[in-house]
Amino acid sequence: MRFRISILTILLALSMVQGSESATDTTQEQRVAYERELNRLKQDNPKEYENSKRTATLLAQILLGQLGYGVGPYSAVLDKKTEQALRDYQKNRNLTPTGDPLTFETFNQMGKDMELINYNPVSLPTLHVYTEFWESGNVWARGTWVLGGEKMSLPEQTTLLECYRDRGVCTEATAIVSKRRSLTVDIDEYKIERWDDYEIVTQPKQFECVRYVRRFNRAQKTVTGLRSTTSTEGFCKGVEGKEMHMTLSDGYKVNWDLQQDVNKMREGSMRFSPGR
Repeated sequence: MRFRISILTILLALSMVQGSESATDTTQEQRVAYERELNRLKQDNPKEYENSKRTATLLAQILLGQLGYGVGPYSAVLDKKTEQALRDYQKNRNLTPTGDPLTFETFNQMGKDMELINYNPVSLPTLHVYTEFWESGNVWARGTWVLGGEKMSLPEQTTLLECYRDRGVCTEATAIVSKRRSLTVDIDEYKIERWDDYEIVTQPKQFECVRYVRRFNRAQKTVTGLRSTTSTEGFCKGVEGKEMHMTLSDGYKVNWDLQQDVNKMREGSMRFSPGR
């Protein structure tokens, strides 16, 4: 299993490289490092290279079997049947049909498809906006932030937003599941700019490249947000300049939509899609 540690570690580390000019540049960096390590392995330790190839072949056979390419039994041997299934898979994924599981593009794509097969969106709580103590000076809401007409980069998250008139602040705690399935919790405090009979509006809160405003609407029982970009230079290069409108929404619906998207992507990766 030494291969899985060395090569996969490089891929995972380089996929998190910051500061590249574009996604294409990052991919090129990954390819160069991957091929350098593979060539080093092939020249300096042929036996380990062959073990690596067997491991990659076994992973390919398992994946291809799950995707309906008719591979089996899983022998870790790159026989003609496995090579042909790999070529078919590579063609369907718009890759060069080499029949080799160790090419950078193939290994990278197999990793993505394995993650997709094993991925299930986390359950998210339903929306609740509590305004019964508006006059007493305490309002809170729980839900999942969504962008109007766009997809969130990290959709698996849930927020608890509490506002206190006597303290003049709204406290927001957001739990976020990253793409690598790690959990983080962000806690931020917004100063209240206005609290009247109809709305609560916070002052803009500045982050590194953007600032946010939160708004409660009493009659509609809604919580919305506005994200404005304050810089697109230096560290902020690449941040979208347009304003983004956010709504605290039902986490159950977000989870449902994510699951439908995952199902469509899974069908697209299969040789024989269930719906066809």
